[in-house]
Amino acid sequence: MRENALFQILVLVLIFIVAFVLEIMPWPAGFQGLRPTWVVLVLIYWALALPNKISVGTAFIAGIIWDLILGSILGVHALVLSVAIYFVAKYHLILRNLSLWLQGVLVIAYIAVIRFLIFFVELVLHGAVFNQQELLGAIISGVLWPWIFLLMRQIRRGLHLR
Repeated sequence: MRENALFQILVLVLIFIVAFVLEIMPWPAGFQGLRPTWVVLVLIYWALALPNKISVGTAFIAGIIWDLILGSILGVHALVLSVAIYFVAKYHLILRNLSLWLQGVLVIAYIAVIRFLIFFVELVLHGAVFNQQELLGAIISGVLWPWIFLLMRQIRRGLHLR
């Protein structure tokens, strides 16, 4: 049963649903920018682990869903996530061989770039204001990366996802 493609797709959809729930979970008003970027962390892991299944198309769909959930302009997150995950999928063989802490540092830089790109697109479209706590959220995401990586790897190996 675990080798069934439908089972594997359902597990991946469930993981992304949990990531979206964590993404929209309410935080105190002064700490919104400190929130880790759960969807991006999950996308990065699965693009590293299964680049043939989870890649640009999945990132685009996740971005559209993220735009719908947040009520932002449709396509902003989809565009940025598609471009970002393209580079993860392209260089997945190199990135997989780095230590978890070095991957965490790259995740910090990566999420900071993603947040800057989203800000820039929103600035061009409707004059958004940048929240400097977003950079601390990127740091928190990078610090959480080793544990997210190990948890996702345990799930992938335990359920024999390929």
